[in-house]
Amino acid sequence: MICKNKGLTERSIDAFRIDLLLYLRFLGDKELKDTNHIDVEDFLYYCQTERKNQDCTLDRKCTSLNSFYKTLIKKDYLDVKNPMDKIDPIKVRKKVRDYLTEEEYNNVITYLEKTNDLRGQALIHLMYSSACRISEIIQLNRDTLDFEKRRFKVKGKGDKERICMFSEQAKEKILQYLGSRNDNLEPLFLSREHKRWSKRSIQRYVRSLMKKLGITKHITPHSFRHSVLTHMRLHGESIENLQLLAGHSSIQTTQQTYTHVGLDDVSDKFDKFFNR
Repeated sequence: MICKNKGLTERSIDAFRIDLLLYLRFLGDKELKDTNHIDVEDFLYYCQTERKNQDCTLDRKCTSLNSFYKTLIKKDYLDVKNPMDKIDPIKVRKKVRDYLTEEEYNNVITYLEKTNDLRGQALIHLMYSSACRISEIIQLNRDTLDFEKRRFKVKGKGDKERICMFSEQAKEKILQYLGSRNDNLEPLFLSREHKRWSKRSIQRYVRSLMKKLGITKHITPHSFRHSVLTHMRLHGESIENLQLLAGHSSIQTTQQTYTHVGLDDVSDKFDKFFNR
């Protein structure tokens, strides 16, 4: 209930639950009222060394435990000081995500057209032009899309609703794909078994597609969102417009994510300077 009230997604709630169960199992017979920061440090060390958790996972576990202890203390279930107050923040090293160049993206589209993969064309065009997360794409139904205005509404992170756009090419490919189907099923994208195309299946589909095209980068469905925002930034689109398209609640998130674009943009000037 606490997690729901904070507007967390089902995925975040599941992660929160798993983190707490793991921590309680690690404590064994030790009662929560007897725990301190040393127990937390031992737990984090165990997660890092035995479970091979990365910085971002350790940081999430700290967030889960901090929220857990704070809630129990606030509700008077525990009469202790929050042991998380003595835990140093986890330094999370941000990774620069792989993205497709415009040429690579065009190669993907050309391949899908040559193989007459109508479903793939509709999916890729929609993911790219809308800059939607895969979790937002898989929730779409036939009647979700307004083809006249080329708009649709999704529930994003934290169950926040937002309006998304899609391109004229995406509209054309989606209509072609829907026209090829002989069912009245609700989902916009169907699996081969005529069920809603799942996140995991789409991930496998994209992985297979990249392999066929000889693209060795780590490309996932999310990479299409990252690619279009990168391409738009390289073509001079403002950070404010990218924030709106991405659905980021903070402009700092957009700025931090697309810092690498600035480096791409000045690389020619950099080379000219040192080769003068």
